[in-house]
Amino acid sequence: MTSFTEHGHKAIRDRIPDILRDSGRDFAVKEISDPEFLLELERKLEEELAEYLESKEAEELADLLEVIYRIAELRGFSKEALESVRLKKRKESGGFEKNLILLNMADENRLCRGPPAASKEFPRVVFRPEKEVIEKYGVRMRIYTTRADSPNAAVLYQETESGHAEEFVHEKSDFLYYILEGSGTWIVEDREFEVRSGDVVVVPAGKRFWFRGNLKQICITAPAWDERYERHIRDIEL
Repeated sequence: MTSFTEHGHKAIRDRIPDILRDSGRDFAVKEISDPEFLLELERKLEEELAEYLESKEAEELADLLEVIYRIAELRGFSKEALESVRLKKRKESGGFEKNLILLNMADENRLCRGPPAASKEFPRVVFRPEKEVIEKYGVRMRIYTTRADSPNAAVLYQETESGHAEEFVHEKSDFLYYILEGSGTWIVEDREFEVRSGDVVVVPAGKRFWFRGNLKQICITAPAWDERYERHIRDIEL
């Protein structure tokens, strides 16, 4: 059995409590919500990959698949849907049977039909939002994918008529909100703070929070937001 994470706990298979109980060992187990368990599984994915890279054993590959299938299920994808995506990509781009490696990055750019890769000496400067508008817990967002070029911070634009109907905590990133229009209330660790246009709200990493109000705002996360470290606390009735 692998060691515990820096958080003092880890995701386990369903029959592990029975196995531990039969062996006479002392242990404690807690059942958590799907969003919380998804976060733990994505941490475990890194753990299982590291174990495979060290051992190169089939058992570790099987563990990886088990974790991947459950992550897919929690994100709303069945095994069949995942396999359908795999086959579609295989049909479009092929598999890995020919043992090919790419030596010329310029050729890769042409194959991907995308803009030239940013020079390592001069990183990307201008970012435009993703075309898709994402709605999450009552907040519409446009995401700027800056993390690869700017790991120290990331930015997104948000609009909401009612607020963010989820209390959550991010273990790694500070959240900084600049209020462009409107007013609202931030609830941080059960304390309420009134805000209006022109204010800046700072929520330090590790502090649970949610907010309500009719708002247009810019959200900056530092370091850049990483979903693995976000933890759902509870849904909120606005």
